[in-house]
Amino acid sequence: MLVKPALGLTQLESAPARKSIRVLKKDDKGKRIRHRGRLTCQQSPKEPPESPKVMHERYKLRQKAGVNGLGAGVWNLGPGGDPFGGPTREPIPILDRLPLLAEAGMSFYEAHDVEIPAADVEKALKIAAANGLKCAMYTPSFFADRIFKDGAMTSNDASIRARGLENAKRAVDTTHVLGAKTMVFWNGREGFDFVLAKNGRDSFKRLVEGFNAVGQYSKEKYGDDIRFALEAKPNEPRANMYLATVGEVLYLISRLEEEIRPLFGANPETAHSRIAGLDYTWDVELCLEAGKLFHIHLNAQDGQRYDQDLPFGYTEPLKDLALLVVLQDAEYEGPLCFDVKAPRTDDPKNIADILTVSSNNLVWLWERALAVDRKKIAQFRAENRATALSGYLAQCLYGT
Repeated sequence: MLVKPALGLTQLESAPARKSIRVLKKDDKGKRIRHRGRLTCQQSPKEPPESPKVMHERYKLRQKAGVNGLGAGVWNLGPGGDPFGGPTREPIPILDRLPLLAEAGMSFYEAHDVEIPAADVEKALKIAAANGLKCAMYTPSFFADRIFKDGAMTSNDASIRARGLENAKRAVDTTHVLGAKTMVFWNGREGFDFVLAKNGRDSFKRLVEGFNAVGQYSKEKYGDDIRFALEAKPNEPRANMYLATVGEVLYLISRLEEEIRPLFGANPETAHSRIAGLDYTWDVELCLEAGKLFHIHLNAQDGQRYDQDLPFGYTEPLKDLALLVVLQDAEYEGPLCFDVKAPRTDDPKNIADILTVSSNNLVWLWERALAVDRKKIAQFRAENRATALSGYLAQCLYGT
């Protein structure tokens, strides 16, 4: 696992550029102390989350175009439950997770509507602002409520489809209030477990109609302020899911109304591409070529199994290096965000390790990607030496 941080890539917003990573925590009296590069979820009872005493350090990527900072979802710091067993840690209240993200070096947070509902938005804004966090994206949950057990936009029940549309519109309004520029749609329950349970052609048309309606609602109220990123996944929780791949997402966007189409793009996730047996770097390149890379979720996946949400850089670091070369060359301007999950085996005090490891790996790999000689890549291509190119990338990754 690549965990060694590169110097000069993490700094306070107000600090000079060449500053190494410091990780802080609080002892039982609320005093901040160094702690072996780890972060804990302990909060001082005398210091509420919305009133930190110090500005937290943020991970920064050298020569990053556009927005510079990392992000993570509040769900990344969950209690450790899975389909085969209950939680292994006491759940941390959602809003209390925002300071933990800041302590872990995040500049951005992400949330579902069931995690930060409209009623909690003002509290979330206050806590986030006090901790120097901004909302990178907001997303409606079309998979948690049992009413959406067979999908929202693709349900065979017209009343459920209408309910899903209202939820999406409400999420648009909350996205605007939170100040996020992107709203993500994950296809959650949109799919089928048994053939012919749904008419596939009708389901696709319903997706087009639903996204057209959401886009029109947003455009009428907020103009072009909010963009929508569709997140592909081939299976889980359904046996077969609509919008299974980035290619399906891009095709659906091509079917939207012309005035709505520019508002929609993709949110490719590392694990989802690899579960489908696809190359994640190529999925990202395809989105870039189409001008539709609106958001990005980074993690790691160990084979074509269940969605594991492992730390970024853990399983396929050479491919992750290649991904970062692509993003650097494309001058991708959005934030780089993680969709990872604290494993159920981690103790509560180490719950933020998943973010620390992912961030350190990203910073380390980003620096090595900057050092990759693009002229050498071009030369290897011109000489038709793909094997030699792979050896050069390995040398860039692991050193001489």
